[in-house]
Amino acid sequence: MTLALPKHWQRWFLLAAGVGVILYAIVVVWYAQGSPEIGLRCSFGTDLVEIDPRYQPVSLDQPAAPLRGDRLVRLGQREIRSWSDYITTLAGLWRLPLLQVDADTTFDELRELPGYASSLIRRDNQHLVWVEFVRDGQRLGAFTAVGPPPVQEFVSSLLWFFLKIGFFAIVAVVYWKRPEDGPTRRLFLLCVVTVGAFMGGYHWLRIASSPPLVIVMIICTVLLPAVCLHFYLTFPRPKQFVERRPRLTLWLLYGVPGVLLAGLLGTYLTLVYVYRTEGPPATVIQIARVLGYEIAVTITVSALLFLGCIVCLIHSFLVSSPNSLQRNQVKWILTGALAATIPISYVLYLAATDTERFGLGGAAWPMFLASMCFTAAYVISISRYGLMEVGQVLNWGIASLAISLAAGFVYSGFVFLGTIVIGSQLESQSAFRQAAWVSLTAWLLLLGLDLFRWRMRKATDRLLHREKYQLDRTLEQMSLAVGQLVDEPTLCRRLLVALGELLSFNQGAIYVRQGDPALFVLVSHLKDRPALTELPLGSPLIDALMQSPLVRVPGVLGPMAPSQRQLASLGAEIALALRHEGRVMAIVLVGPRTTGRYEVEELHLLTTFAQLAALALHSAQGRQQIEVLNRQLQSKVEKISEQQRRIVALQSQLLRESGAVAAARPPAGAEQADSQTSSALHLSRPIVGSSVLTQNLLQTVRKVAASPSAVLIRGESGTGKELLARALHENSARADRAFIKVHCAALSPGLLESELFGHVKGAFTGAHKDKIGRFELAHGGTLFLDEIGDITLDVQTKLLRVLQEMTFERVGSSETVQVDVRIIAATHQDLEQLMREGRFREDLYYRLNVITIRMPPLRERAEDIPELAAHFLATYAQRSGKTLTAIDDDALLALKSYAWPGNIRELENVIERAVVLAEGPTITIEELPAEVLRSFTLEPVRAAYAEVKPTPEALAPEPVWTAQQEQAERERLARALAAAGGNKAQAARTLGMPRSTLISKLEKHGLIPRRVGR
Repeated sequence: MTLALPKHWQRWFLLAAGVGVILYAIVVVWYAQGSPEIGLRCSFGTDLVEIDPRYQPVSLDQPAAPLRGDRLVRLGQREIRSWSDYITTLAGLWRLPLLQVDADTTFDELRELPGYASSLIRRDNQHLVWVEFVRDGQRLGAFTAVGPPPVQEFVSSLLWFFLKIGFFAIVAVVYWKRPEDGPTRRLFLLCVVTVGAFMGGYHWLRIASSPPLVIVMIICTVLLPAVCLHFYLTFPRPKQFVERRPRLTLWLLYGVPGVLLAGLLGTYLTLVYVYRTEGPPATVIQIARVLGYEIAVTITVSALLFLGCIVCLIHSFLVSSPNSLQRNQVKWILTGALAATIPISYVLYLAATDTERFGLGGAAWPMFLASMCFTAAYVISISRYGLMEVGQVLNWGIASLAISLAAGFVYSGFVFLGTIVIGSQLESQSAFRQAAWVSLTAWLLLLGLDLFRWRMRKATDRLLHREKYQLDRTLEQMSLAVGQLVDEPTLCRRLLVALGELLSFNQGAIYVRQGDPALFVLVSHLKDRPALTELPLGSPLIDALMQSPLVRVPGVLGPMAPSQRQLASLGAEIALALRHEGRVMAIVLVGPRTTGRYEVEELHLLTTFAQLAALALHSAQGRQQIEVLNRQLQSKVEKISEQQRRIVALQSQLLRESGAVAAARPPAGAEQADSQTSSALHLSRPIVGSSVLTQNLLQTVRKVAASPSAVLIRGESGTGKELLARALHENSARADRAFIKVHCAALSPGLLESELFGHVKGAFTGAHKDKIGRFELAHGGTLFLDEIGDITLDVQTKLLRVLQEMTFERVGSSETVQVDVRIIAATHQDLEQLMREGRFREDLYYRLNVITIRMPPLRERAEDIPELAAHFLATYAQRSGKTLTAIDDDALLALKSYAWPGNIRELENVIERAVVLAEGPTITIEELPAEVLRSFTLEPVRAAYAEVKPTPEALAPEPVWTAQQEQAERERLARALAAAGGNKAQAARTLGMPRSTLISKLEKHGLIPRRVGR
């Protein structure tokens, strides 16, 4: 309902109405408590429909007493002709003249007193009044007690009032802060009419004799359903037809209730006027009957309006977004409304079928339950889901004070009600017993309520401490992230998780500023990924955050700005800017809370978090810049080391070719220990390599070569196991004797036995003459058994005897042969697994595994690839008669990037192939096979452009540094163009730059001729 007043006056008018309705409720209770009660109750007539035995005279033997169904015809000094006479006379009993009599005065003696029928008689601490009634056509009379109404009648209304006043106060404060807010204004008006309707309707029998109190009750009761429906038509957002036709909606909404209100007030005031002017009783009864019809119509219209409230709530629930705050608010209010439907339906049933009970207040408790359902729903919506955005109006300090005051008020109310209830039961007790019972009851109430208050305070402290613990934990996680100097994505993830735990949300995201022009890129998120992964400058949300530190989606009220609409489309409720030295570095999107709306304290906490997070992010970006510089420096150091290794390799190759290895001196930068190790070994075929693994291997060869013990060489195929076995032989005491090698996997079991031990003529078919075995050939020297894991168990048994006794018999002969042989075995298989499978003898394994040397695969000694490639290049270039002298840098990088499953043998074949295909003096990337190039990409080149550029403050521009940058850029461009086969478009995509930019850079560095006109 919109008042035709300025907004300033509207606020004062409604607040005055709120204060007035609170005073009205107090006056109603005060008036009802002071009204007399005789225990004889009529409902819209003069027939007695209820008798309260508590109001029967004490120790007074009467010939007749009123019964249910009798017709009341006299009360005190006045004849009762209508219900109006009944309520008016009942309200004036305390004003009758008082007669004091003894406690033992009998009924007959009372009847003999002059003026007994028109006086209030006090007998034995009890007030009596004379009543007359008709039963079966006979007029009878009796005395009935007069006293205050029962205390129990006020318990539920006072309890409701004590609880409602807290909710009313919260709504009033919110309305005072936001008077322009339409839904809040309507909710405040709803509270006003609810208090007036409930308190007046609950005690309507007591206030029926007071027209001013009845008029306020009628106004509030008739307007309550219309105001309630008006609120739900605009909550959480106005319905479309309300926005399109606001005035028509108001006319339809308040038109019928207004007509009914005017009719009720007119009929009631007419009834009061006719009655007070002592009009004909028949006229009074007729007007009262019309008033009853109007009340029935009003109840029917109110029921229809309440049904409209349910429909509006269901519609709002269905059209609201799932899991949104608005949906949760509507859900709880709809739940309260549906729960209130049960007692309201019962009230309608009473009004239609049992008017007597309805008139005597039978609807009081059902309406109390219905109102409590709505109140509980509103309280949950405010506390958990931020109804009316209370958290933005009331901070925690004000809320704590309000809660404390409300708790004290309810606390005092419970003590007050408890004392009244207990005291009312002790009126017949002695003074001592009354004092004892009241004292004991008050003490028990105080004890119980103090315990309850202590528990509530403890729960509140625990809640506050939990929030403090969460805040401390968040700061600790932020400090840990900064202290560990984690990378930017990890830091953002930790900050987002810590903030989510602190504020109880499970959906959020962080966008970090990157590039120039600036682009905010998604680097971390919780739960669902936002719809946009990039937010450029110029988008509504970014522009808004450039001007303000925070953007928030409004609750349920008002239109949204473009930035707020974009924020809502990203599934967030709050956007926070992280600034450092006035520059927005990142934005944080915070999703809806799982426990309600964000309060003012949470917004302050977000502001503090933004400052700390900005420092942490700045630290992480600074560390990233340092890492970029470190990687660049490390890359240059590696290039220098690579050049040194290539110089060493070339020097070693020249020294080997000139035969002057012993007299050679390593160049500057070479390791002395490695040179001494290589020169201490005598190798007919050199073991090429200067890596740590290779040098350690040569050290092992030097130590093991002098020992006669068996050696087991283990390693993948193609790693040079045979070359290592020959090095062991050539550097041992047996170097001048034979070095015999046997490839065990290439021979069948029968032939292998004959090859190892020899045979005599006629030993088997085809043995036309005696043959000396490999063991006899290697007598005094070294026997190399390659692929020892492939021999059969029979051959393994005979080989074991040779290793143990150094004796054997030739195939087909019984003559024992004694030999002196050093055994070197090699295998690429897992001998331990073969033993578990029963395919290799354990005793043979332990005989061979005296000294084990592991040959590392080529992928573990990638530092040796340039030297090995150069060695093979020189070998096959000389063999093919070509003048190949070098390997291109990109080709060498491709060789080092390959995993080499075939090891050195595969590298040798690749170099041989490249020598055959090469047409110039240098091997390029085009001569390498496809399987080698497949694993070679220019990711480091692309990464060099994607890395964060150091700030001008971090690196001062120097001519030397600029020249190095230009040289590095020229190399990257050349490599990318070569990898793309000269295709400029593909090279531009690889480098992540436009094709025109690539062409300009190529022309700048002289890699392609300049175009005409440039």
